[in-house]
Amino acid sequence: MGVTKGEHIAGAFSAIRKAGTCVVTGLGDITEVGIPISLGELTLFQKRLQGALFGASNPKKDILLMLALYKAGKLKLDELITNTYRLEDIAQGYKDMHDGKNIRGVILFD
Repeated sequence: MGVTKGEHIAGAFSAIRKAGTCVVTGLGDITEVGIPISLGELTLFQKRLQGALFGASNPKKDILLMLALYKAGKLKLDELITNTYRLEDIAQGYKDMHDGKNIRGVILFD
């Protein structure tokens, strides 16, 4: 969550098991270079470091597919919503999120 830095990736890389894969989904300063990982750990433990954008999906195709599945009742999204908030109640939504009362809040734009 937030801006990804090289040391965040290094910590995640160190935490994975032998032959594990660390998938980086966050984005930081795109001009920043270098990740302080152990070359020995990379080679001897056969670990992998991989980036991902949109979960390796094709948004132009997959969003339409997911929308069709949702409309057909085959993709259950409504059941994942913890709370709904009106736009004027957004501060309460953030408070609930920080208090652990709201896992997946949705803002309704009426």
